[in-house]
Amino acid sequence: MNFKEYLQQKQYSNTTVSRYTEGIQNFLTWLQPEDIRAEQFTYNELLDFMRYCHQKGISKRSVHNILCMVRHYCNYLIVEKQRTDNPAAGVFIKGLVRKLPTNLLSMEEMEELFKQYSVQLNVDASKKIMFGLMVYQGLTVGEIMRLQGHHLRMKDGKIFIKGTKRTNERLLDLKAVQITELQNYLTKNKFKEGALFAEQIKKPLSERNINNRIKYMFDQLKKLNAKVINAKQMRSSVITFWLRQNNLRQVQYLSGHKYVSSTERYQTNNLDDLQNELQQHHPMK
Repeated sequence: MNFKEYLQQKQYSNTTVSRYTEGIQNFLTWLQPEDIRAEQFTYNELLDFMRYCHQKGISKRSVHNILCMVRHYCNYLIVEKQRTDNPAAGVFIKGLVRKLPTNLLSMEEMEELFKQYSVQLNVDASKKIMFGLMVYQGLTVGEIMRLQGHHLRMKDGKIFIKGTKRTNERLLDLKAVQITELQNYLTKNKFKEGALFAEQIKKPLSERNINNRIKYMFDQLKKLNAKVINAKQMRSSVITFWLRQNNLRQVQYLSGHKYVSSTERYQTNNLDDLQNELQQHHPMK
């Protein structure tokens, strides 16, 4: 089994598999002049590589990404019995903070986009349903892509989101408007089973096809609101909104985060809200 097959076995997306198999070459290429084999490099040699990256002016974010690839590659070598340890397992970039979009959308803005999307733009039902799942359930593109018909609990007005290596499973409420849209979609397409979003021949949409649909969707949404960026911005906006309405553990569940620390990153202090509150209760005369 090669590294690509190992990643595929772990059910990583095609995009991630390509990025990791190509990206690991940066590290392996660095090892060659040093006459070090991937099966033999040590923790100290990994630190040397990180210093090399720093000297080359490579950003912390890029080094972090390479470290993730090295970590997975070492795990692969362990599975293949070519290594017994993983020098990258406990190595992290100090001071690296995951950036969240600063120009988040309010729930009012997202709901208005959802209402206008099918009214002002000529879109098919599947795109509107996908967008609704982002706005109201905060789903990622990957989660939308993996949805199956049996994940719908129409009688209960809920949808089941299957967990992955990175996320927990969850059962989320659907809005009344979503239930109506889904019922119409299922009836029109004579849906019985399989992937929720499929081609006319009932073949599941490919990752590339769904990504293209999502990209086209956001190109259209930008015409309705210039603040719109992408699906990640939408999910960040939804989680930030949830945190204002629910406690941390509830939002962890809604988001599907395995670790509460992932949810905590969205607990940003909204200075605009604070300023408005101060002006309302303690106006400056």
